[in-house]
Amino acid sequence: MSLEAPLAPPVVPPPLALRHELARKSIHLTSAIAPAAYALGVPAGVATLTLSALAGTALLVELARHRSTTVRLAFGRLFGPILRGHEHEALTGATWMLLAFVLAVALLPRPVAVVAMWGVSVGDAAAAVIGRWSAARRRTRGGGKTLAGTSACFVATLAGAFLLAHLSLPRAAALAAVAALAERAPLRWIDDNLRIVLAIGIADALLTVLTRAASHLA
Repeated sequence: MSLEAPLAPPVVPPPLALRHELARKSIHLTSAIAPAAYALGVPAGVATLTLSALAGTALLVELARHRSTTVRLAFGRLFGPILRGHEHEALTGATWMLLAFVLAVALLPRPVAVVAMWGVSVGDAAAAVIGRWSAARRRTRGGGKTLAGTSACFVATLAGAFLLAHLSLPRAAALAAVAALAERAPLRWIDDNLRIVLAIGIADALLTVLTRAASHLA
């Protein structure tokens, strides 16, 4: 008979209050300036330099708050209410978002980078707000993903892909679906902001290969 104590179940932090979720996602919506500006023709070099500077500043703040009690307390007073549980000890979603933007602009074709950044800034925000609203309306407890939130992510990303990035409707719909699935995927080891950008980049590359293969066979 084993005398070992049973492992305690993992502690799952409660979801943010709706008002804090709205405040958090307002940052995402503000960041939509990046894909909008890039879609309007801001040079790739300028976009990469600007986003890299912002991401570098965010990383410096992250380093400071993890090494300085004074900075950590000040950061907590300013942003504590809108941080998710794991962000108190790890990188915040805002920092991951800026890093994802840098990768999008540096590695992806302009229209695809626009879609990826739009999916992160607007699609993810729509998923969180509509998902929380739907859960509250149905009085569902917990922080799980909802079909309403996933649908909102799809619609918001589709609008950006078609109207802002000017992709064909089928391609826009395909990338929007990938963004919605990536946002919904229960992969806690990779931040959803980065996950959306990587998923859209990989999906677009596969679509390009398949399109070229189909054209050669036609």
